[in-house]
Amino acid sequence: MALTPEAGGGCDESSTPSPPSQSARPVNSDVEWDSFDPLAYVRHNYAVLRADDREILRRTRDFFAEAKLSDAHCVDVGSGANLYPALALLPFARTIDLCDWSASNVSWLRTQVDSYDELWDPYWQVCAEHPAYSTLTDPRGRLARVGRVMRTSVFDVPRHAWDAGTMFFVACSISADRAEAEHAIGRFLDALRPSSPFAVAVMLDSRGYSVGQRVFPAVALQRAEVVASIAAGAYDLDVHEVRLTPTLRDGYLSMLLTTGRSRGGAGPYA
Repeated sequence: MALTPEAGGGCDESSTPSPPSQSARPVNSDVEWDSFDPLAYVRHNYAVLRADDREILRRTRDFFAEAKLSDAHCVDVGSGANLYPALALLPFARTIDLCDWSASNVSWLRTQVDSYDELWDPYWQVCAEHPAYSTLTDPRGRLARVGRVMRTSVFDVPRHAWDAGTMFFVACSISADRAEAEHAIGRFLDALRPSSPFAVAVMLDSRGYSVGQRVFPAVALQRAEVVASIAAGAYDLDVHEVRLTPTLRDGYLSMLLTTGRSRGGAGPYA
């Protein structure tokens, strides 16, 4: 899960605003993202490694292991309170920029990058089942050396700045507006250099979610529209849908993982 700023905001207070909404449902700028509770989110979502997260992590691991990456400048856009996308990039990274807009998430990320909690060890163990990862014997120390936390928005990330990237549970979870979801996907892909490997995960048909006592908006994305949005800026796509019973929470259908390579052309959000 990851968050983005109010339209007009940014890490340097000069954000590119997201497209205007045509819906009365909450848009990104309506939400008080600094009230997001990362500790409550982690307790509910990641305290125990679920089978669906294991499968998504395993497939992401295998994809990056086969991508012939080395000494790469990597990015995880909208990190939120989730470390496993960054762990999937770790052996191949010269740097990993973990980007989020919520001040509470940024604070949490900084403590985790310095020395992440033991609950993330099972996630690394999944990565280490692959030989490309198993040679890295101190992932905690490695993340402390290469990880860099940035308070910035998916709408503000620079163009063609990174060699590989992840964006997990962001496009579906930053507002209830489809236009903002599509915009987020386009900006993420445009942040990667041409032919950069990437992984994007979303919740399909999400109806909103609670973190602690607060309710946050979501957009009920469908598989075909997610794939179409990604395909507009990428190629060599591999798409895998994960359904697990019981689900993590009420109000969504499944998780969708898409991997591929960025086109790097001048898209609609350049």
